[in-house]
Amino acid sequence: MKKQLIASLLLLSLLLPMLFASCSEGGAADESASAEPAPADAAPTAETEPETEADVLAALGEHDFGGENFVVLCRTIQDSDTFNEVDIESDGGDIVDDAIFRRNAELNERYNVKIEALRTNGNWPARDNFLTVMKKSVMASDGAFDLILGYQAYMSTVDVMECLCNFLEVDGIDLDADYYYRDIIRESTLNDKLYYLAGDFTYSVWPSMLVYFFNKGMAESYNLEDLYSLVREGKWTLDKLMELSTGVYVDQNGDGAKDKSDSFGFATDFGNIADAYYAAFDIKLTVRDDAGVPQMNRNLEKLDAVITKLYTFEHDTNDVYTFVMMSNMTDNPLADIFVDNRALFYPERLKSAIDFRGIEMNFGILPYPKWDESQSIYHSQAWNGYSVMAIPKDARNLEKTAVMTGALNAASKQQVIPAFYDKALKVKFTRDEESADMLDIIRDGISFQFGYFYSQTINDGCNPWRIRDILNSGESITRVYRQYSRKLEKNLGVLLDFFYGANE
Repeated sequence: MKKQLIASLLLLSLLLPMLFASCSEGGAADESASAEPAPADAAPTAETEPETEADVLAALGEHDFGGENFVVLCRTIQDSDTFNEVDIESDGGDIVDDAIFRRNAELNERYNVKIEALRTNGNWPARDNFLTVMKKSVMASDGAFDLILGYQAYMSTVDVMECLCNFLEVDGIDLDADYYYRDIIRESTLNDKLYYLAGDFTYSVWPSMLVYFFNKGMAESYNLEDLYSLVREGKWTLDKLMELSTGVYVDQNGDGAKDKSDSFGFATDFGNIADAYYAAFDIKLTVRDDAGVPQMNRNLEKLDAVITKLYTFEHDTNDVYTFVMMSNMTDNPLADIFVDNRALFYPERLKSAIDFRGIEMNFGILPYPKWDESQSIYHSQAWNGYSVMAIPKDARNLEKTAVMTGALNAASKQQVIPAFYDKALKVKFTRDEESADMLDIIRDGISFQFGYFYSQTINDGCNPWRIRDILNSGESITRVYRQYSRKLEKNLGVLLDFFYGANE
């Protein structure tokens, strides 16, 4: 690689403090009260000695919890969409698992505690099970767990928040610490109430990042310009994607019809993959008024332009193959097309870089394209199945929860994230040094929007309003909004009542 491993580790530890700071461009109403990210020249130089794990943990103080368990309610590890963030039974050779094992062993000894996972089915199809287990325990006040790691999309609803502690009222949690992702704190806090954190303990954010993969062999055979240079020069846009994907289609089976056996310039899903264009093109579902209160964004001009262009691109050419991937499906024809060297571009979660490690096809990684060259940076969004941290209202020892939450995130910053990011991605699985550089660009542009974070409530009963559904249906933006605007406003009102009124 262009960067030696030790330099990468140093750079990571220096940049993590800015990791999920807001990268959105100015001008939107909800940006007015947002803190700007620290300028790059404000960070220490690469020669500065990074903080050691001991230094970070020292800030949490000395504690002895008398051998008690620290129990985390989390999802059962049952498929490639669940990640073992909490505990590992043994040091077994996987670099990330080994880092988690070592982290827990050190924290257990340091705080005289035993970190323990309480697992229950909790992926999207099993969301009712996870929430039932959580709610029954809290309502019974049995104190069965000290912390919750739950699926972001279904955790962020009013009925769940009613079971949780406000992080801003829990002593001992330093929300300014750089191992918490500040953009989520900024976007999800209202009226001095914050019920969710994401940080280096919830490392599932990383494999959930949505990126563009491309087939390097196909790019070479079609004499494409250097894609990495396009990104660095700020010229990787939706128009450029459309241009480069055009003329790539090949009727491989000769049946005269476009089907999954053919070759394409672009293969894409109409699910979370499409919803990532909210962030990529800086489209706000909600904007904040002068008092900082979120309101539905009624300015539909840009969204209309985005949908019109994407719909034409994805439906009116043979160069694009589309598919609606449902959560209960196990086979993904899009992935099959890509790994079989029959798709030039393929947007998916970053975890696919690990899934692809055994294939022969040579691939690269890019951020989602910009809307146009006037957009200052590349925005990235995470698939909303990553874990968020929450504290149950019946947690028996808030001091222990605060200390261990900080310790698990601080130690994960030092051990788990470098293992996943530098070793697993930049060194072991990515195929070139340029893709490793692209990951830095993707990381620096991560965006968490209030409207997307709370989309389970805001979009309740309004699914046809989502980008994914409009792209599939071809409906008029203004007609769909007119049809659902009252319901969207009502749903948003449910959130605002919780934060500002009903629970006061």
